[in-house]
Amino acid sequence: MKRVLFALPLMVMASSAFAAGLTVTNHSGLPIDELFASPAGKGEFGANLMEGIAEGALDDGKTVAVAELADGTYDLKVSAPDEGVLCTISDVKVEGGKVELTAENGKACK
Repeated sequence: MKRVLFALPLMVMASSAFAAGLTVTNHSGLPIDELFASPAGKGEFGANLMEGIAEGALDDGKTVAVAELADGTYDLKVSAPDEGVLCTISDVKVEGGKVELTAENGKACK
């Protein structure tokens, strides 16, 4: 019984350590190497949500878990410096810890 009680806190710690952040699916037609979020209309962009994630991990057609972001509506600044991409996609809804960037979203950058 003592082994079970000892192992339980370790299992809880391990599961929270591997908790996924926001899952982003990119169908925007753009490569994305950096992603910043601001509450919609505020222009208060925080840290890069893709810090530590390999370049190319969120190219068009790919999905990746980035830093955690609460559900809500955001302006997303996307960047891929090597490809000359830097733009803001407005009023993107994050629901259930997921967001899908569509071709329509990508038009903001072209």
